[in-house]
Amino acid sequence: MKFKESCLLIFAFLFIMISCSESKNTENGENGDQDSYSDTDSSDEDSTPDEESADVPDERPSNPDFEDLSAECGISFDSYACDFTLPLDSGDWNFAENYSKAENYLFVFYRGTNSTSKKIWTTHLYNLFDRSPENVRYFFIVDTDKSDVAAEKAQIIKDSVEEAYDMTGNADILKKIHIMSKPVSESDSWINQWLEANRSEFFFGIDRFRRIRKGGSFSSWNSSSLPPEFDNLYKEAEYYDHEKEISDFIKENSENSIVLKGLENVPFAEEGWTRDLFFDVDFKGLAENGGLYLMLTQNCSDPKKCEWDRLERLFLCDGTGEKCETEIGRWITTYGRSGEWLTDITPLKPLFEKDGKYKFKFTVDGDSYVNTLNFIFIKDSDLQHSTLVPLFNQREQFDENYNSHFEPLTVEAADIKKAVVYAYITGHGQSSEEANCAEFCQFESVFSVNGKDFEINFDNAGTSDGCFEEVKNGVVPNQYGSWPYGRAGWCPGKDVSLIEIDVTEALVSGENTFSYAAYLDGEVYEPVVTDESGYRAEIYLSSYLVLYK
Repeated sequence: MKFKESCLLIFAFLFIMISCSESKNTENGENGDQDSYSDTDSSDEDSTPDEESADVPDERPSNPDFEDLSAECGISFDSYACDFTLPLDSGDWNFAENYSKAENYLFVFYRGTNSTSKKIWTTHLYNLFDRSPENVRYFFIVDTDKSDVAAEKAQIIKDSVEEAYDMTGNADILKKIHIMSKPVSESDSWINQWLEANRSEFFFGIDRFRRIRKGGSFSSWNSSSLPPEFDNLYKEAEYYDHEKEISDFIKENSENSIVLKGLENVPFAEEGWTRDLFFDVDFKGLAENGGLYLMLTQNCSDPKKCEWDRLERLFLCDGTGEKCETEIGRWITTYGRSGEWLTDITPLKPLFEKDGKYKFKFTVDGDSYVNTLNFIFIKDSDLQHSTLVPLFNQREQFDENYNSHFEPLTVEAADIKKAVVYAYITGHGQSSEEANCAEFCQFESVFSVNGKDFEINFDNAGTSDGCFEEVKNGVVPNQYGSWPYGRAGWCPGKDVSLIEIDVTEALVSGENTFSYAAYLDGEVYEPVVTDESGYRAEIYLSSYLVLYK
C-alpha cells in the first residue's frame, strides 16, 4: 500500500537533514581524465566565482575538504568548480559547506530547447535508486525563468522519485536527490553562466578532483526507439571513482616509482588509415624487482574524429629499430570520448632489464586522438625474479584452418618455482557469419603444456551489458556507440589486460612442449558465411611464457 503524503513528508525531512550534515574527509588526489572535447564549449576559463559566496565566507562553518581554488576556477569543462548556492526545495544548499572529496556531484537540467533533455526527463529513476554508488549527489534543475514551468517539470522528478522509492524501498538514496522547483535564474551562481555558454548541454558533473566534467550519451543501446535513460547517469560517477583509484595508487607509490616518459600530448595523423607513432624511452633502474605499468591518456577533441572502437597496440622494436613485432600493450578506443587507463605489464618487465633506449611503435587503424603514454616502474622487493620466453604471436582469420597456423614450440626449463602463460587475446569481426564471430561469439582459447590443456573462455562475449558492468574497472561510460555489449576479451574504451594462466603443474624439468588452438563450443570452428564482403572473424593473439625462479 502506498502512502503518498507520508512519503513526501519523509522525503522533505531527509533533504533538510542532509543539508545540515557535515561531509567526511578523505585524501585528495591529482586530476585524472580530462574529457574536454565539446565543440560547444566557448566559456571563459577564468570566470569569477559566485559573488554572494565570496562576500560571506566567515558566516559559513569551516570545511577542510573545500580548498580555495578561486584563482583556478572557471565554468569550462575541466576547470575547477567554484562555490555556489542553489535554492533547493529542501532549503539553500551551499557547495563549500557540503563539499566532500569522497563524493561526486551530477547535475541534470531540463532544457526545453534540447530534445534529448526533454526525453530523459520523462524516464524513470528505478535503477538510479537501486544501483547508484553511495557517494553521489544528484541535482535536478529546470532551465527556465518561468516559475510555473519550473514547478511543473520539477514535479515530474518528484513523482518519479516517489515511485522509485515505493518500488525499491531504498531510503538512503533520498538523501542524495536534490530538486530545484524554482527557476534556475534564482540561483545567482556560475551555473547560470555555464548554461549560457553551453546551450547544447543538459548535464555536467563535478568529480572527486573538483573538476567540471562533460557527460556522454545517455542513450539506450538496446533499441534505437528507446529514449535516453536516467539509469546511465550513475556510470559517470563510477568512472570518476575509477580515476580516483588510479590517482591514489600512483600517489601512494610515488616515493618508490620512476616515470619513464614516452608520448606527451602527441596526436595521431589526421590523414591515412593506419596511423603509427614511433618514440624512444630511456629505461634505467629496472634491474631491481618491481612492477611495470603503462599509463595512457587519450583526449578526443571531436567525437567525429574518434567515432569508432578501434584496436590500438604498442610494440617494442628490435635492436635495429626496423622490426616492431613484440606487443606489450593493447587498448580499444572509445566511441567518441576521452579516457585514461593504467595497465599492469609487470610480467613483461624482463624485456627491459638492460639500461638504455628502447624504440616503440604505437599504432591504430583510423580515428584520431591526442596521446600521453608513459611507463611507470614501482620498486617492490617482494616480486619474484623472472625470465620471459615468447610463445605464439599471430593475427589469423578464425575459421576451419585457424589451428593449423600454430606449430608446437619447445621450451627448456629447470629449477622453476612457477610458470605462467600471459596473453593478449581478443576476438574481432562481426555481422558476417551465422555465429557472429569473433567479437560476439564465446569461443575458447586453449594452451596445452606437455599434453595438458588450459582453457580460456570468453563468456562476456555477446552479452547485453557485459561492458556496461565494467565501468568500475575502466570502461569509459556513455560512449557514442554500442559500448554496453560484452565482447570477446575486450570492451570499447578500455585497456586489454594480460590473461594469466598458471601452467606450473604441467611443467617438467627439461624439455616442454607448448601448443595453442581455438574452438567454438569445443569444436573446430567452421563458419557459415552470411556476408562475404563483411568483417570476417579473426583473433589477435600475443602470448609469452614467464618463468619464476
